[in-house]
Amino acid sequence: MWQAQLIQHLSSQTKAIEAVLDVVKRQREALKEGRLELLTDLMQELDRAQRQASVEDSLRSALVTKIASEQGCDPTLDSLVAVSGPKRDELLSAGKALRKTVTKAQSEIQILGTLVEESKALNEMMINEWRRLGSTSSEVSGLDLKG
Repeated sequence: MWQAQLIQHLSSQTKAIEAVLDVVKRQREALKEGRLELLTDLMQELDRAQRQASVEDSLRSALVTKIASEQGCDPTLDSLVAVSGPKRDELLSAGKALRKTVTKAQSEIQILGTLVEESKALNEMMINEWRRLGSTSSEVSGLDLKG
């Protein structure tokens, strides 16, 4: 019985992290395409998705701790699989799917972080160039460009 419940929680957490991953990918594309107006909406969507993923993680963690205590094993996937009986393969598959999704999400978040840093650096360079051009235009002496 606990196996089915744990499999359900692992699947729910995987789906929640996949939702975060989807938003992060859309943020990356918006950033690459310079669609900054879309980023605000995506930040709000990401916040909601991350909160849901956090809730799912807390639920899974509490369930794993409870089950491990009842089964007299460590609260790890390998330990729980070892005592899971007939649902062993299904539990292992759900756990591996969650691990794979977490790894993908970490990778995408790292890529997005790099893009954000590059964007900040580019914006700073543009601002500095704009300031430099502004200061040189005021140095033009005696030239009246007004009609």
